[in-house]
Amino acid sequence: MSARICPWEEELLDAMQRGYVGADLEEHIAQCEACLELHTVAGAILNDRSDAIAEAHVPDSGAMLWRMQVRHRREMQAAARRSLLIGQVATVAIAIVLVVSLFGVEIVSGARQLAGVVRVSVLYIAIAMSVLVIPLAGFVAIRQK
Repeated sequence: MSARICPWEEELLDAMQRGYVGADLEEHIAQCEACLELHTVAGAILNDRSDAIAEAHVPDSGAMLWRMQVRHRREMQAAARRSLLIGQVATVAIAIVLVVSLFGVEIVSGARQLAGVVRVSVLYIAIAMSVLVIPLAGFVAIRQK
């Protein structure tokens, strides 16, 4: 590898990328070791690049159209599922608010009486709440998929 940097290297790379190296650059390549090495290495890389581009498989337009339609349909279904989930959550929240607003006082007094009779501890209440919340969370998680 050459440690020397030539001021013509940029011009040589530009010419190689365009596909035409002029006579003056050919003369310079013959005289400059750094440019000769650059010409050899960059030429091999550019040839591999052009070969890869030529060998690349491009699907036909019908297959691409079908893929785009399938993807669009899946995206629309996902958006519809999200909208339905938001509507379901809003409906459940409204139902809870209505039940609490209509029967809140009776529920609270009944819960106090039950706690007084059964001597329910905080741990039992936490367990009861988790029994109610965990299935709801599982339902929401399943609906997300």
